Amino acid sequence: MHKIKMALPLLSLVACLPSAASAADLIGQNLQVLSVFSNTYATTGANSSVFGSLMTGDVGTSGANGFISGSFTAVGAATIGGAASRVGGNITAGGALTTGASSSVGGNITAGGAATVGAAGIVGGNISAAGAVSTGTASQVGGNVSSGGAASIGVGASVGGSVAAVGAYSQGAGSTVPSQQILATPPVDAALLLASLTDTVSFNRLELLAAQAAFSKMVTTTFLDATITADTTLFSGVYSADSLSTTASTTITLDGQNKIDQFWVFNIADILATGASSRIVMINGANSDSVIWNAGGYAALGANSLFMGTLISRGNISVGADAEALGAGQSCGGLFSALSYLSTGDGARIGGAGCTGVGNGFKVDNAGVAYHVDSSGGGTSPAPEPEVWALLLTGFAAVGLSMRRKGPAAVAA
Repeated sequence: MHKIKMALPLLSLVACLPSAASAADLIGQNLQVLSVFSNTYATTGANSSVFGSLMTGDVGTSGANGFISGSFTAVGAATIGGAASRVGGNITAGGALTTGASSSVGGNITAGGAATVGAAGIVGGNISAAGAVSTGTASQVGGNVSSGGAASIGVGASVGGSVAAVGAYSQGAGSTVPSQQILATPPVDAALLLASLTDTVSFNRLELLAAQAAFSKMVTTTFLDATITADTTLFSGVYSADSLSTTASTTITLDGQNKIDQFWVFNIADILATGASSRIVMINGANSDSVIWNAGGYAALGANSLFMGTLISRGNISVGADAEALGAGQSCGGLFSALSYLSTGDGARIGGAGCTGVGNGFKVDNAGVAYHVDSSGGGTSPAPEPEVWALLLTGFAAVGLSMRRKGPAAVAA
């Protein structure tokens, strides 16, 4: 059974809550626009989906027939699989960039190395690379092609704008290119691009570590056992566990009780692991913008499982085949590895159609403690359980008795 421990009296908790105007966002703008962040590499499986944008501090790979609705950013090389893989936004890589056959990119491609577009691949915007650029047979580029090395346009390919290159230029039979130009210098400064991407990743990493520390300082309302083996309903509060796992097919229900400003924070000192076919669901007004899973170790989401909320893990994050990590409403939920990698299995899904990054339901006060922002713009604290109310009433009674014994204070004339 859950053990309840009240670390501070209720009056102290309320007194400590700052107003939203006096505190900073706990999850900043750089991270709010992302659904996935990994400090090292990231790889998504075949037929997997990421709704929102992905950023990785090393190489990034999307599997065959994969889908990323937003932008794909990698400090190292970036590879988008074939078999109709899609990226809805831009792709930016500090190293070489490759898109597979029949893949499509809705925005621009920017690479600190060479850029290669596979046969029948589509790029809606421009291609700019510090190295050579090559477009495959029957490929289509809607904008310009700018190459810091050679430029090669495939047989039957088309380019909507101009092709400009520092090196040699070649054009396959039946291809369409309105104009060609010679460049004196590469269109992308590889060193500056790499430095910019590295700085952004470093900033995000430090922000995630700071967020983890802030969440960990919140007052625990309920301690959880290491393993949840039966269907469990949890109300608004701050939950703590040394490690936390759920067995296969177990359901955790987050019940908002049709109240406003409900939230759930799970501070897990080490490993978070959800079982195969397990489920985390939200009912009665619960909102994933207000659900945080804070893991000090690694996190593993079981195959065919359903996960809800934002997960910040110090270690790696692995998502099993056909698992779903979702948000509610317009939130993508979010999976963030502060110091390690992220991988998803075949058919996994992160976020839902139409989502727009991560909700920002929490702020941090001047003491570095996280708190939830309520609908009035101030802070909220979990409502004490009945056992805690009893302790509080006893404490209030003791305070009152003490005051009566002391008698009235003298007032100077």
